Amino acid sequence: MTARTSTVLGVDVGTSSTKGVLVALDGTILRSAVREHAVQRPAPGQVEMDAEVWWDEFVSIARELTAPADAEVTAIGVSGMGPCVVLTDEHGTPVRSAILYGVDTRAEEQIRRLTHVLGQEEIVAHCGAVLTSQSAGPKIAWVAEHEPEVYARARRLFMPASYLAHRLTGEYVMDHVSASQTAPLYCLREQRWHSP
Repeated sequence: MTARTSTVLGVDVGTSSTKGVLVALDGTILRSAVREHAVQRPAPGQVEMDAEVWWDEFVSIARELTAPADAEVTAIGVSGMGPCVVLTDEHGTPVRSAILYGVDTRAEEQIRRLTHVLGQEEIVAHCGAVLTSQSAGPKIAWVAEHEPEVYARARRLFMPASYLAHRLTGEYVMDHVSASQTAPLYCLREQRWHSP
């Protein structure tokens, strides 16, 4: 019987595709795979994706890369574009399509309003930057204002990588870099959630 190679599976969700790579512990790339996907543009300034597509692509890539029985996956790493707003119910089931990063500009009014109410200096002091179309917080406010029935069902916020981590482990986690993109909801300086 031949020994199986210890490997790491890495998967990245991008704007136009999900990419995966199987790497031996010495850094040798053994196999790679790509699944292309498209964004939806439901209205001008709006760019979305179905988070379930990311999971389906992850599963497809993982199966393809691990189909030969010569590798033992010892760790899985996930990464993804961001910031994106993936709102789910308490079980982690998406309640709407994910709103993408700065290419989605639907929340310009919410950015102006939040900046006026909270104050730009206060936002920068806690979040490290001004609110822009990259900021997830104003997009969540947009959902609350324009889709109140959807917002009422939302219990969790994910980004692509944290959504995949949840699907893999059942845990609700988000790394500090992704959390920092939820301005004004996260205090970058103190690395904790912030209630403005």
